[in-house]
Amino acid sequence: MVDDLGEPQEILTSLDRLAAATSQDADDVRIALTELVASGDAQVQRGQEPADAERLEAHQRFRLVMNWDHFHENRVQLSIKGDDA
Repeated sequence: MVDDLGEPQEILTSLDRLAAATSQDADDVRIALTELVASGDAQVQRGQEPADAERLEAHQRFRLVMNWDHFHENRVQLSIKGDDA
């Protein structure tokens, strides 16, 4: 389950693997990954070099390096209290 992954600093993966883990289409994962990179929340690397998320093949492995501090600083977090009635 995705919720059990926690917040790893980096992970070796592919668009296909992320799509399977999130029950999403690989193209949708690519769009989300591209947005994470553009917003400064993550980097995509092949070897030690930056990679273009938009040009990755679905099966091609890459390192997803997250900047969790930046991610959390730029997100609104909502909590809904349960109904006590």
